[in-house]
Amino acid sequence: MDTLIFGGLLATLIALYRGASRTVVLGAWWAVLIAVTLLTAHHITSGLALKLSY
Repeated sequence: MDTLIFGGLLATLIALYRGASRTVVLGAWWAVLIAVTLLTAHHITSGLALKLSY
């Protein structure tokens, strides 16, 4: 999960560094944000399904 998040952020940073258009950078940023949200939701629900105590 961490690898996907950092990979997406790195791709966004590279797009910024190369001077890509604002649409490309914002698209990459939103894609990373959606992926992080979905992965976090999956992580939380799978942890709760195992009846873990915190």
